[in-house]
Amino acid sequence: MLRFLISLVALLGVASMSAQMTPRSVVTTAPEKVLLTIDASTLLDMLDYYENGVARTVRNKMGEDAVITEMTGSTVTIATGEAHSITFAILPYGKSSVIMVIDRVDTPDTDAVISFYDSRWKPLDSRKLLRTPALADWVGKVSAERMREIENALPFLMADAQYNPDTATLSFTPQTSGYVSVENADKVKEALAPRLDYVWSGKSFKPVKR
Repeated sequence: MLRFLISLVALLGVASMSAQMTPRSVVTTAPEKVLLTIDASTLLDMLDYYENGVARTVRNKMGEDAVITEMTGSTVTIATGEAHSITFAILPYGKSSVIMVIDRVDTPDTDAVISFYDSRWKPLDSRKLLRTPALADWVGKVSAERMREIENALPFLMADAQYNPDTATLSFTPQTSGYVSVENADKVKEALAPRLDYVWSGKSFKPVKR
């Protein structure tokens, strides 16, 4: 009986944590590897400043400027250094929530990597929550010959990602200016959709037809 009660209390604690997740609780419990260049005390200072109406710039572990650029009821975005920013978003998932992390690196074009975690920062299978766009999604229906031309002009494709909590929409925009040759720039720009949108269904992101 005692073991059952202990297990029940533990389960209720997990459920309570999920229900009470806030941007502050998410970033302050994030593993060190997620916010590698910002230590815990500096992060708390940043949050305190922002919540008191001051988006104050601080120094990260590398001596670079770091600042919270945006915070809503379910998201927070932090510029962690000169060429890196990260967005944390709390997504409703059934009776609980999941954490989406959008990690951006400027190379100089922005390349975004998206990952998902449960309320205890256990990694989730991202493929079940989001099928990231492939080249075919950006191009649409074209002939095999046309696709080969695009592939030859575009050695790889980077994309930025932005999440709008008001519409639960994740938007990808192609980033090609830093590595596509001048002679192929117009061809690539013409071939790619300017943006791809995905809407959170409560279980996964679903592509919006264009």
